[in-house]
Amino acid sequence: MESLRRQTISNPVERDQRLSELQLECDRLIAAGHHALAGRASASPLHPSNTAGFLSYADGVKGLRAENIDDNWRVFRREGVEGICNDELKHRVLFANVFEACGERDPQARSRKGAGSERVASGDLFESAGIDLPDSVIKFRGDYKTYYLMVDQNGAMELSLPIVKAGGNFLRCIERIFLIDGSDLDEVEFGVDEPADDSDLDFVVTRK
Repeated sequence: MESLRRQTISNPVERDQRLSELQLECDRLIAAGHHALAGRASASPLHPSNTAGFLSYADGVKGLRAENIDDNWRVFRREGVEGICNDELKHRVLFANVFEACGERDPQARSRKGAGSERVASGDLFESAGIDLPDSVIKFRGDYKTYYLMVDQNGAMELSLPIVKAGGNFLRCIERIFLIDGSDLDEVEFGVDEPADDSDLDFVVTRK
């Protein structure tokens, strides 16, 4: 197991330095998030009620791949989990619609993550059980770290490394990298409907 210290990076210089270490670029991640926002905006009141969330998720994954696949990153698809993967660094990036990105509190997904997400985004067994350990003893288990590009309804975006606990919620984030706060976008409010199965789709309902 690898020890990890919790950290939040919001300074642009430190952010770009950390993203460079991850072989990622801020502009490309933000562009991927814009795919998701465009998908959400394309839903109309005549669509089924879960369309906005589904399109945001589907186009968010598409955006991750369209903007970031290169010699370092490839398509990742396993157990219903979709995103991109870097085999050299042993990192994955998935997509999640969240209630609030770049806030004081760790972001929470707008819908339950599936069993596949629990398996690919696991931390220490104590963490997964909900036992709050000191920063100095947080452990990461598994060969790959699974980051999420997290986008909220205001357009705020962050790249973060969460632990997914049983029940499909983010337990807490070990690392958070703030990309953009989305303050220049108009808020669109959506309700939430939980998926009925273990799929990793982010279903969101009820256009205001």
